[in-house]
Amino acid sequence: MARFRAEEVNNYGGQGGGGFFSIANDKEVKQVRLMYNTIDDVEGMSVHKVKVGEKERYVNCLREYNDPVDTCPFCREGLKTQARLFIPIYNIDEDTAQIWDKGKTMFQKITSLCNRYTNKDTNLVNNVFEIERNGKPKDMKTTYEFYNIDCDDTELEDLPESPKIFGGLVLDKSAEDMEYYLEEGQFPPTDDAEDEQPRRRESRTAERSSSRERETRRTPASRRKEDTF
Repeated sequence: MARFRAEEVNNYGGQGGGGFFSIANDKEVKQVRLMYNTIDDVEGMSVHKVKVGEKERYVNCLREYNDPVDTCPFCREGLKTQARLFIPIYNIDEDTAQIWDKGKTMFQKITSLCNRYTNKDTNLVNNVFEIERNGKPKDMKTTYEFYNIDCDDTELEDLPESPKIFGGLVLDKSAEDMEYYLEEGQFPPTDDAEDEQPRRRESRTAERSSSRERETRRTPASRRKEDTF
């Protein structure tokens, strides 16, 4: 499976959109935590998008950027790859963990946030951000601004588990599965429900997390930071 770090992002191509978390309208703002500690936690994935039943689904690409094309049957047959960043986000407004499905250009934003807001004492998840959308629906020039509004001692363990990506949002298929798909137009039958649709995991500490976020919302305005990227 092709996963890549921030420094490898330019070796992978493609863009796309969609995901569990979204900011749909121009100037809409949502309050979140990015569920990473440091930049070392941030991984992109190279995927294909194919029709599965009535839906289009992501499927893992089996080829690293420097592997032969034949390593992945979908690549061999010319199916386009997309470089995706599936960002685990704690949506404070909805008190739930979600995935934000973004293209590889978001790596630049996440890298900048990690550089600014992580150090030996602070992880990225400690920070609360407001994300503002600048762009109307379907505007290809849409950008997102991140405003840091608070920092506390919240850790990943305090938040709900994020939805499963590999084997959930992104189907985990072998070369044999792909060959079958190319012949039959569908993947081999399976009893794995994860192949039908992504699943969300249950919160481990929903009550405690909700209490922390209510306290965060009462933070005095004097602690607000207006760092824009």
